[in-house]
Amino acid sequence: MKRIQIIIFTLIGCLGFINTISAKDRLPADVLRQLNQYNVTWNTLSTTGSMESMPLGNGDLTANVWVEKGGDLMFYIGKSDTWSEATRLLKVGRVRISLSPNPFTEDTHYVQKLNLHKGEINISAGEKGNKVNLKIWIDANEPVVRVEATSDKNISIACTTELMRPKPFTLPSSDHPLASSFRGLMDSPVRPSESADVLMKKPDRIQWYHRNESSFFETILTKQNVSQLIGKYPDPYLHRTFGAAIKGNGMIPRNDSTLVSEKEGKQFTLSVYALTAQTPTINGWDEQLEAWISAIEKNKIDIARNNHYAWWDGFWDRSWIFLTGDADAEKVTRAYLLQRFMMACQSRGAYPVKFNGGNLTFDYKGQNGDYRTWGPGYWYQNCRLYYWPLAASGDYDLKMPWFDMYKNMLALQTDVTKIYYGHDGAFYPETLNFFGMYIQDDWGWNNPGKASQTRWIRYHYSGTLEMLSEMLDYYDYTRDEAFAREYIVPFATQVIRFFDQHWPRINHTINFIPANALEQFWDCLNPVDYIAGLKYTITKLNAMPEGFIDKPLLDEWNNCLQSLPPIPMTGDRKKILPAEEFGQPRNFENPECYVIFPFKLYGLERPDIDVAINTFNDRIFKQSNCWTQDVVQAPLLGLTDESKQYLMKNINSLEPDVRFPAFWKPGSDYIPDFDNGGAFAIGLQNMMLQNVDEKILVLPAFPESWNVDFKLHAFGNTTVRVVSKGTAVSKMDVLPASRKNDIVYKENIK
Repeated sequence: MKRIQIIIFTLIGCLGFINTISAKDRLPADVLRQLNQYNVTWNTLSTTGSMESMPLGNGDLTANVWVEKGGDLMFYIGKSDTWSEATRLLKVGRVRISLSPNPFTEDTHYVQKLNLHKGEINISAGEKGNKVNLKIWIDANEPVVRVEATSDKNISIACTTELMRPKPFTLPSSDHPLASSFRGLMDSPVRPSESADVLMKKPDRIQWYHRNESSFFETILTKQNVSQLIGKYPDPYLHRTFGAAIKGNGMIPRNDSTLVSEKEGKQFTLSVYALTAQTPTINGWDEQLEAWISAIEKNKIDIARNNHYAWWDGFWDRSWIFLTGDADAEKVTRAYLLQRFMMACQSRGAYPVKFNGGNLTFDYKGQNGDYRTWGPGYWYQNCRLYYWPLAASGDYDLKMPWFDMYKNMLALQTDVTKIYYGHDGAFYPETLNFFGMYIQDDWGWNNPGKASQTRWIRYHYSGTLEMLSEMLDYYDYTRDEAFAREYIVPFATQVIRFFDQHWPRINHTINFIPANALEQFWDCLNPVDYIAGLKYTITKLNAMPEGFIDKPLLDEWNNCLQSLPPIPMTGDRKKILPAEEFGQPRNFENPECYVIFPFKLYGLERPDIDVAINTFNDRIFKQSNCWTQDVVQAPLLGLTDESKQYLMKNINSLEPDVRFPAFWKPGSDYIPDFDNGGAFAIGLQNMMLQNVDEKILVLPAFPESWNVDFKLHAFGNTTVRVVSKGTAVSKMDVLPASRKNDIVYKENIK
């Protein structure tokens, strides 16, 4: 019942929002003119299917939209909560819309435009007098995709759902071409299976669903040696049902999969209503979907569209970065805007964005939109990078599913820690399911122990310290007291307690062994990411206002802080080391640079920046794409030339056969590679503005060859707008005005 209640609450919340939102544009006209220059426009039809698709979304529901050459309007439908019985995150479906006469011919005049400001795709085909216009948008306030068609002449229209999974599928072996998409269950002795999608017969629509009648949840608990927790936590897979209904004005079903127009006309509107719910029977899901449709249809579409536009206008008014000066500047601007747009399309759902394609996967290298390399799990190392920049952009609502996932699994991970180790606190696996626990292939299918079988992440625990750091960062921006009490304090309590109690003390100092330094070094002594993470977060917790944290709890944390070993350094104390003792490198990470980011103990306006620069310059792995951090850390050290160089490497990380200019090519992950986009977004923001305690550093790593108009958020509910040529600032607006006293210009930064 808990999930059902959440769904109903979300719907009611959306309906209430519609009545209060203002249709008046908030985005300044000069900013809108700049934004419109970066709308994505194509003048030719797709020749390679969804590899030439454009993204849309409302935060939960997404679409990849394309028009086939000589064919039809097509789109994949994605959603944040469509977990299958085999644990995969699947597409809701694929939709084909056919017009007759067909306007999408080889010699037709064709324009397809992604309108960023309005959050819609506009398509026109044909010459005046024979033109067809399509408007595709996903309501920012309701779970519905709209396709509005207008034509100069009468046309007929047909809409077909093409089931993604028309037959049941069982993964035959771990070397099957689809196996990586099932990662977590690849080695299961019971082969993972997914049932077929089902069409439902309806008199006024087409409708389909996928329903989980089996689950691996109890298997995961049993195989990870915590079977006593079965029954305490609800099964998140069993009876999860997801699907959609399509209705159209003046349209009737031809059969169970196709809607057709009753007669020719010049205007048609198709609406795709999607729903995920866990219900005891399919009838329960069907009834909920009917309730959603009825509620949405009570609102006039013109009002809904205006409210949709108002949401997107407010979104773009939160912040912006527009660069000029050369072709690279414009390329960076486009990349940043499109990365932010894609995050807005998929970051307000029940679960966070997946690093390996998000909800915007498409047909790629022989696999369809259900496929993603590395499967359904979440890797903290990857996901963090596209959530960090959402604070400076003011997109606080987009961060909440990320925080919620970790908050919601806290009780389970606390129980698991107690069962395994007999002490308090909570550890989180580096690779985990959306409900918690290791993905099973990483734990192992015959592992009777208390640690993962894979050494890559066996003692990789510092992700929780970075999550705590990110929560503290969110509080610094928002000063949200309720968030501090409901998220930060309970999470910090269990995370710090784990580190405080899990390892022995020698002469009152915690001896962190065995331990990982990320995935880079295995079985270390006193890795720097543990020590820096605890030092940074506990120090920040000490700085929170009185009354948030009880004194006994603060004393407990400070006892841990005082028990930490020193940050490992070279004998001459000129560089940070990955750990006090470490062996051969295993991956392509630089744990020693974690003192720069995410645990900002060193950097501009902080002590001993020469140590940080020495460490950064002497790092073993120098690269910038995917989840690597060079592009993030360089501007924090004021390294302007390097920052620009690394930025361009990330932004040029594109697949030539993929058309949309921000579907980042897979580095170590899958396409679109969202950690690649997130990393350069953090780096670009760091070039514009940095927060150091109460100081606001402006243009700390900005090239003199570029010009900028930016508005970003700073700590303490502050916004800063800067217009500059190089670092010569011609305009600065700071709200509240009292924070102008905290501005530090580049020439004064130490």
